[in-house]
Amino acid sequence: MNPTERIIATLNGEEVDRVQTFSILYDQNPAHQVLGYPKHHDLDLINSRFGQMALKRWGNKRLGRLFCQADVKKNVYLGIEAAIKLGFDSAWAPWAPNLSCFPDPNTIQDDWGNYNDISFDDYGNGTYYYREALITSPEAYEKWPFFPDPDKIAKKAYKFFKKTNAQFGDKICLFGTVYSPIYQAIFLGVGIEKLSYYILKKPDFIKDFIARLEEYSIKVAMAMMDAGLKIIMKGDDFSFKTGPQFSPKIFDKYWGPAYTRLCEAVHERGGKMIMHSCGDNTKLFDNFIKWGFDGGHAYENTSNVDIYAQKKLHGDKFTIIGGMGVDYLLTFDSKPEEVVEKTKELIKNLAPGGRFILAPAHSHPEVDMSKEKVMLETTWEYGKYPINF
Repeated sequence: MNPTERIIATLNGEEVDRVQTFSILYDQNPAHQVLGYPKHHDLDLINSRFGQMALKRWGNKRLGRLFCQADVKKNVYLGIEAAIKLGFDSAWAPWAPNLSCFPDPNTIQDDWGNYNDISFDDYGNGTYYYREALITSPEAYEKWPFFPDPDKIAKKAYKFFKKTNAQFGDKICLFGTVYSPIYQAIFLGVGIEKLSYYILKKPDFIKDFIARLEEYSIKVAMAMMDAGLKIIMKGDDFSFKTGPQFSPKIFDKYWGPAYTRLCEAVHERGGKMIMHSCGDNTKLFDNFIKWGFDGGHAYENTSNVDIYAQKKLHGDKFTIIGGMGVDYLLTFDSKPEEVVEKTKELIKNLAPGGRFILAPAHSHPEVDMSKEKVMLETTWEYGKYPINF
């Protein structure tokens, strides 16, 4: 079987020759640990005379969009190339065409309706952090001029993933993601406090926003499948570390129909749908399964979710992807033997019966890739089916 066929078999509940692995990586420093460090970093460019002049003069115009997209693509390829070199079976391929321009040298705009602060890690690599909502009323929604055109983005997605899959698809299974979370984009654009108000007082406004994101998501997912991808991953953070941001009934009523139609569209084309949602989704897994998702990531270990309990409850129909914490185990602070023991524990408790893909819970600049290598080597040694250690 090729890499994608092995992942699909795992999602179908088959025990392939060994436990499969998934890399979620979009921070540059961990990738540079594997691939080598560049001479110059994002901070060098931003602080240069040319960088400051370009951002001030053209950041809010087409040049800003082109620069932003080039940086996003660079990070996607770095993550995939690092995953291949380490020996992962699958990797997240996240593309964010909605990060479009720089209203000022310290701000990056998300076209779904929010501003983000440009920030830099201790290694000089750029990232962004949410600052504020910009679509804080139905009137602002009607006037917002930057919503992505689904047909144009679908064409760009096809071109991007056609090239990406041709370059990497025979080496690793790609979990294709285009940023358009049907819930998260709304609470970031509207603000979670006002979202609560509008769900109660002006639900038609929220329903219209959901319909816009649904259309976009389905068209782009179909374009990705046209490009050859079989695994579509949807990143949408529904939960805090202690539980859902809204009740499961609210999520099912408002967002369930859109996600159900998206999953059905992907399944009709022979693909698989994965949900990435941070936090404690214990009360939402039944929703995810009902909507049609084949598996979920990340089972964040710093939240209240119990990954072993979820295996017993849903392991026969919903693939667990994750398990390895990035708060300590996969950082420079841990010891290799601790990573070995946790990897063995996860395999012993989650791998029997299939539907388990070992993965880091997330990505951040301080991930130690030598620890991910230990995780992989331990999986290769102890993850062979049948699990009998």
